[in-house]
Amino acid sequence: MELISVIKALSEVGVLVFCAAIVMWQAINDKMRQQKREDEYNNLANDVIDKLKTQNDVMLQQIIQKVDMGHTITSEEDKDISKVEKEIEFYLSEILKETGANRVALFRYHNGGKDYSGRSFLRMSMTNEAVSGGVAPIQNQSQNLFRSMFFGLVRSLEDNGYDYVEDVEFLKEQDAGFYSYLKAFGIEAKYSVAIYNVDKTIIGFLTIDFFNRNGLDVDKIKNILQEKKIKIETLLSL
Repeated sequence: MELISVIKALSEVGVLVFCAAIVMWQAINDKMRQQKREDEYNNLANDVIDKLKTQNDVMLQQIIQKVDMGHTITSEEDKDISKVEKEIEFYLSEILKETGANRVALFRYHNGGKDYSGRSFLRMSMTNEAVSGGVAPIQNQSQNLFRSMFFGLVRSLEDNGYDYVEDVEFLKEQDAGFYSYLKAFGIEAKYSVAIYNVDKTIIGFLTIDFFNRNGLDVDKIKNILQEKKIKIETLLSL
């Protein structure tokens, strides 16, 4: 092979190597730029995610505060509430003993859920109960009851301040829902008086149940109910 041919071949190879080097450098540079962009994108994405997480945490706290109305029961309030509940239980036990009833209970009115128009459903729950020996408590079965199920009782309390059922059979045709409720728990007679707040709005009622209506001293029962209801109203307004 002639020297000129060898030099020519080497020069061509050199050019090819140089070109290859340029291509490789360009590829590496492009890859680095791509990696840099991906890193920047990942950093940006992570930053956005972190900010969204922080914002969501703040929003969640705001929602919790709105639901809770920003109020936490203090230890002092807890003691006051416990004292009131203890006094109520004491008065119920007194009524039970003085009347010879099978059950004495306090129902309180409250709202629960809304319909499509935004109106709250009117409900009531048994919040306190005292029973005589051998009588099963029904407080758990008497929660979140629709007041509309006992329209006769509720209406009588609103109109008269009391509702006296001296014989449950009288309700059979007048108030089937209330009748079924009383019969399910073996109640033959029931005496109830409305509980008012300081604005003279009914917030619940005090009620006495008897499994046997014979031989009851009705006047005594009514007097005891009226006496104790005033004390319970005072407690609930504290």
